[in-house]
Amino acid sequence: MVMIDHKTERNNEVNTIKNSVHPRKVIVAGPGTGKSYLFSELIKKKRAEGKANFLAITFIGKLGDTLADDLCGLAETMTMHGFARSFVLSQCRGWNYYPRIYELIEKDLKTEGVTKFEIGDENYERKTKHYQAVGDADVVHYAAKICKEDPNKIPVYDLILVDEYQDFNAVESELVDLLAQKNEIVIVGDDDQALYGFKGSSPSFIREKYDPSNKHFESHTLRFCSRCTEVIIKYSHGLVSKFNLNDPAKKRIQKDYICYVPDKSDDSTANPKIHLIKDCPVGMIAYKIRSELEEIVENQKIKEVLVIGEGRSCEALLKTVASQLKNYGFKNVGYRGDGEILNIRNEVTNAYKLIAKDESSTLGWRILGNPTEESVKKKHISNSKTLSAAMNGTPKKLQEIKDQAISDLETDIESGTVSDKEVRKSLLFQQLKRSNLYLARPLCNLDITVCNILNSKGLGADVVFLVGFDQGRFPTKKAVTDSEVYQMLVAITRAKKRIYLINTIGKKVSEFADSIGAGDLEVEEIKTKQ
Repeated sequence: MVMIDHKTERNNEVNTIKNSVHPRKVIVAGPGTGKSYLFSELIKKKRAEGKANFLAITFIGKLGDTLADDLCGLAETMTMHGFARSFVLSQCRGWNYYPRIYELIEKDLKTEGVTKFEIGDENYERKTKHYQAVGDADVVHYAAKICKEDPNKIPVYDLILVDEYQDFNAVESELVDLLAQKNEIVIVGDDDQALYGFKGSSPSFIREKYDPSNKHFESHTLRFCSRCTEVIIKYSHGLVSKFNLNDPAKKRIQKDYICYVPDKSDDSTANPKIHLIKDCPVGMIAYKIRSELEEIVENQKIKEVLVIGEGRSCEALLKTVASQLKNYGFKNVGYRGDGEILNIRNEVTNAYKLIAKDESSTLGWRILGNPTEESVKKKHISNSKTLSAAMNGTPKKLQEIKDQAISDLETDIESGTVSDKEVRKSLLFQQLKRSNLYLARPLCNLDITVCNILNSKGLGADVVFLVGFDQGRFPTKKAVTDSEVYQMLVAITRAKKRIYLINTIGKKVSEFADSIGAGDLEVEEIKTKQ
């Protein structure tokens, strides 16, 4: 076995990228391999050269928030959609952003007898110009269209950084290529973490850029993981091998993924195995999580915990576990999936925002169904003014809003059936119960996030519990898809110290367990009374 000087090798990888003069670079970086550190180092180098205008683009909002925190204000940080929105509205003066414009145009065209169309065709663009608005589905298309029609309009920065590139779709990738025509650009991603194929994204775009035949981009790799323990890295390699991700036909980027021993030696020693809990009753999952955490905090310092599961098949299970953990006395349990107490009809609030800006807004009135009765139109205009005052007013101005005006607005923008009294009573009972529960410190103060695997992207936690580890649930069928393997790779690499795989009673253990060596697995079978 060849010994590697981890510190020297990792520094060499970073320095090679920093010192490269190639204007277009693509970097494959696995979980915890230091891409945020690399981004900050690249920006600092540019700043030392007198440069100051930097843009960082990522895939979805929560990852953008994380990247912005990591970069500490060194670069303007936006999602791809946020960047496209800002750019398009700067080029199309007087236009608006309505997230659901595609659905509205679809309805209009259907009324006209047009059933087949696509974004950017003659009929779609006719409607876009009519409403002078772009939305979630088409804003990147129009950003790319503006750049293609006039390359002089391509925005220029001193450096553009693109994160999570494996989750970009074709039109987003096209916009990145257009930006690369006039900018130095660094693209980072990992084709093993491609989770959004159902939205049109594909790892093929990063694979094509990384391929040696692509002379437009210089390829690099960050190999050393400072997040995960040795057994988790070993498990990830086992999944890649078991499910044949290295089949040449798949064109996966070949990569080493190495536990960075200087940072992870102690954690790896303290947590040498993957933990499988078999035949756990649903009602016992939260109890088991609590008992395992009680044991861990006696021996290790932990702060963050993740409870995750496959999105569709585990939605109800995750919600149940989150509620039960709160009832056990954990103070900081965040469930990504909680609905708002008041269910707001966002399409109506969007219409009111438009009408508040322009009482004759074609799009605003179309969203509201183009009412003709003057009394109805007058009510909507009044509501739009109330909404604007509530959103933009100072505390003193908010006190001046009449109660009747607020009541009228609530009536038109709420879509729930639960009365305010019922909501308040339920919240009161929950608060009284939970505030009087006792759970010893530091256990009660752990930060616990409960979410599906997709929403765990970008997160890391000391301990991860993967629930619903059942064949037929995750993976859903006997023939495991590459997408499911990618999800499993993402799931296990959230863990900094230890991961638990929790199998449900009466269900066969997930096939993903077969990738763990017998010496790396600790199994506990729950025995219940018959």
